[in-house]
Amino acid sequence: MLATKSSSSDGGGMPTVAVTGAGGFIGRNVVACLLERDWRVKAMVRRLETSTGLPKSDRLEVVQADMRDAESLRRAVQGANAVVHLAAAMADERDSDEINVGGARRLVAACRATGCARIINISTQSAKIPRQGVYARTKSAADAVFHSSGLAVTTLLPSIVYGDETSGVFGTVLGFVKKLPIVPVLGDGRWISAPVYVGDVAGAIHSCLEHDNTIGQRYDLGGPEQISFDEFIDRIAAARGICRRKLHIPFGLSLLGARVATTLLPSPPITVSNVLGSNQNTNIDIGPARRDFGFQPIDFSSGLSRVLGPVGIDENVLATESIVIAQYLIGQTPSPALQDRYAAACRARLREDADVELQFARRHPRFWPFLDAATGILRPHSTVRQRVFLMTALLEATPEYAGFFLKPPEKPLRLMARVAWQGTRGVARIAVGIPLLFWARRNA
Repeated sequence: MLATKSSSSDGGGMPTVAVTGAGGFIGRNVVACLLERDWRVKAMVRRLETSTGLPKSDRLEVVQADMRDAESLRRAVQGANAVVHLAAAMADERDSDEINVGGARRLVAACRATGCARIINISTQSAKIPRQGVYARTKSAADAVFHSSGLAVTTLLPSIVYGDETSGVFGTVLGFVKKLPIVPVLGDGRWISAPVYVGDVAGAIHSCLEHDNTIGQRYDLGGPEQISFDEFIDRIAAARGICRRKLHIPFGLSLLGARVATTLLPSPPITVSNVLGSNQNTNIDIGPARRDFGFQPIDFSSGLSRVLGPVGIDENVLATESIVIAQYLIGQTPSPALQDRYAAACRARLREDADVELQFARRHPRFWPFLDAATGILRPHSTVRQRVFLMTALLEATPEYAGFFLKPPEKPLRLMARVAWQGTRGVARIAVGIPLLFWARRNA
């Protein structure tokens, strides 16, 4: 084994891992993960002030190093058994080639000079897309440098990594959801990602250090769910107990805006790499990671709960929802007590999974009957159907309203007429509801 706890270079039975980009979002979590597992860590940071978020430990050494400075890298890697490489220029900076590609070459040279053979290289899913911006191109080139180095390299290609409310794509989207009534989307919103919790990424890095069978391999890292970018936004909004519309900016216009912003602004809000990376799918496959080192990421809902706390739904939203459904079912307004029971049952029994028909029904309550009819055929397990069933069960179990469901039998002719009327009305609702459902999902 190249970097296990039995191969320490200091004779203390505890190897040392150098982590580039240790002051960043993923870096801080990787350092904490390795320290928790009793490794020594050399946290490499370009500016010492970025190390303030690192955990305190007598097994942690903070060292100043720059991917553009070969000598600083050599000093930082000295004495390390392995390197976890996270540092990168990510925003199409003018020195992206110097940092990402040149930095990879200098890091390889530092490892050779100091006898450090093991590298865990953290790349990006963007390295797999055919039409690449600066970030994807330089990261792809850096991957090639590492894998042609002759060193024991493993490359990990994470999807969207989330873990706090401010970092990365997740933090950007959450900020939009909090502040804007309409969330801008660069492109059609159909781009597929597999959001992965930062703790799972850190755990995967540790596992690769422990498993020599990962040497020479490239692994996708993602969560167990693959979702569109539109759904990514919807689920973040739902986790905050709110609903947000989306404004899709055509791909060509987004790309033009990014080019102009990059040309005119020193720190553009969007880059060409942002637009290209969020409009090309990469066929994420975490099967090899599961097989080779036991990668078991948590699902997105569980991760959202860790980051944002338990899902919360505004009480007024649920009260209004209970009234709309009850009026649809029995033509009556439920009592305040029944409204409270409905809200409590929703929180206890039903996940707020933000499917688009529920959001649409909340915005347009008069369409509940049509969406219920359509989802009964096309999406029988949808949230709209679940909530109608829940309210039906509560009404049937409440003596005040049970009489509606326990009416005495009617005379045959009257019963036939009622059945015919209900059938006709049901068919009409389905006829209106199905195109309405498709329209709601297309324009969510």
